[in-house]
Amino acid sequence: MSAAKSLSIAVRRSASPLDRGCFDALRALGGAEIRRLEEVRSAADLDLILDLTSRPAAADHIVGPRLGYWTFLYGETPARIAPGLLEFLAGGRAAFVRLARLLPGGRAVILREGSVKTVLHSLAATRGRLIEAASRWPAQKLAELARGGGPPAGIEVELPARNRAAQISLRARLPVALLRNIGRRVKVQLTRERWRIGIIEQPIERLVAAFDPTRIRWLDVPFEGFLADPFGLVRADGTMTILAEAFSWKERRGRIAAIDRRRDGSLAITPTSLSFDSHVSYPQIIEDEGEIYCIPETSAQRRVQLFRALEFPARWVPDSVLLDGFAGADATVIRHEEHWWMFTGNHADQDEAKLFIFHSASLRGPWTEHALNPVKCDLRASRPAGTPFVGADGALYRPAQDCSRVYGGALVINRVTRLTPDEFEEEVAAHLRPDPGGPCPDGLHTLSGAGELTLVDGKRHEFVPALIAAVLSRMNGNRGRNLIGNGQNRLRQPAS
Repeated sequence: MSAAKSLSIAVRRSASPLDRGCFDALRALGGAEIRRLEEVRSAADLDLILDLTSRPAAADHIVGPRLGYWTFLYGETPARIAPGLLEFLAGGRAAFVRLARLLPGGRAVILREGSVKTVLHSLAATRGRLIEAASRWPAQKLAELARGGGPPAGIEVELPARNRAAQISLRARLPVALLRNIGRRVKVQLTRERWRIGIIEQPIERLVAAFDPTRIRWLDVPFEGFLADPFGLVRADGTMTILAEAFSWKERRGRIAAIDRRRDGSLAITPTSLSFDSHVSYPQIIEDEGEIYCIPETSAQRRVQLFRALEFPARWVPDSVLLDGFAGADATVIRHEEHWWMFTGNHADQDEAKLFIFHSASLRGPWTEHALNPVKCDLRASRPAGTPFVGADGALYRPAQDCSRVYGGALVINRVTRLTPDEFEEEVAAHLRPDPGGPCPDGLHTLSGAGELTLVDGKRHEFVPALIAAVLSRMNGNRGRNLIGNGQNRLRQPAS
């Protein structure tokens, strides 16, 4: 990066894996002079100080460098503290990290933020996830500034003051927090999620301005299992066919089924040829040049596969492999401004928190990786959750899952403000939460447009005493190392 060759950067090292990741990314900028902060005589001669520790900063260091004094803040309320500590003590599902520019007077400007899923039985593992997610941020922010010019800007926050005694007190609570967190993991394992499909009698673009969860018409599930991940196609005669994941408790895996709603309100569910030996879900429907396609999630096969309908909705044939060797999670495509864009998670890499983008000139590919992949790491608004759409304002909107409280706990609709092969920015335009008094109070997971209607799925948690024996057996087999696995439900992601 030629624009960064004249940068003079001083780094205050932390003796953690964060050092290596940040250093490698900064060196890749191309020729920037990087020194240890201890080797610098005057901060005024620097473009940037990057502090990878949580130790106090000297006043002259904060105001001296041209681009400021950058550091990482951790916790839901931003603080200069050990990564993941506050969330581990609180038993939270999301752990937060922010790149910030320190200001005088105990304040800071947030330059970038994100979150990962905590590992409730391991503070070290949670810390590793935070560090891995954020280590490239300083280099990426410098590259962004080189393209756009001007000083870094963001939201200003006040930082809490904690003396050494307060931090020692926090660490003293770790053993009790560990026991409580393990208990919470066991409790989660003793619950089962019942998902069902709902219909909203509004087009999807109107939900950005107004969403009322009490207006969802929930459909019954006519078998022992659940229905989730609905995508609909309105036919020429005005009828709508839904493709969805049909999960059977007996078979212990999901299949793709076609669903029609009869006049009496009952559901007619028909199997499709989108069936595999492994689990399959999230059957996004795409229409292109007179053909009907589907991209079901088949992450166990480590590919993103396009299927073409021979007889919609029952008969399908493989068409093209869009991504090979990539375990796509809820891969979702849209044609926008003469390009095809794919938004997806990666089951091999924090699929609930990280967002990957690929682009192509045609649906069948070849698909090219976005220059910033993963473009986002945020448990609150990353993983795809249904069909992207263009709003009344002409902007592209992207539904995503909010997994910060529980997997599939709520939906957000992101407004994409910048999308090129080299840049990506989006902001939350709407937050859609379930009706706490309704039949599905514990989550909303997928939002897909189907003509003048919108499809959604929701869930209810049920305590299942019969699972106690299985949990005890697993605890004994793992000897406490990893008490909770994927459980009784595919939709719930692994706890660690």
